[in-house]
Amino acid sequence: MSNICPHDFEQEDPRNPGYSLTEFDLAARLGLTIRKNFKAGTYEIVAIATGIVHYSYGTLEEVVHAANELERANYIEVNCGPLCPARRRG
Repeated sequence: MSNICPHDFEQEDPRNPGYSLTEFDLAARLGLTIRKNFKAGTYEIVAIATGIVHYSYGTLEEVVHAANELERANYIEVNCGPLCPARRRG
């Protein structure tokens, strides 16, 4: 089981403004990752090699549901884990 924490997506990537610093890679065979698009306020499933957006969703829960369908499994959950940035702040 993999946890994907919503707080991980709060920081913007200084080398790729408008997008989250954190990305969450899906199964290697898919070659896809999840990132947050700050400009559009959406979460995207993007091709790692090309940066092409394949899917875009309004919430983290929606993108995780789609990712689980793509992986044909239910291994990803939205949940703050022990390394959650929000826990470290406070």
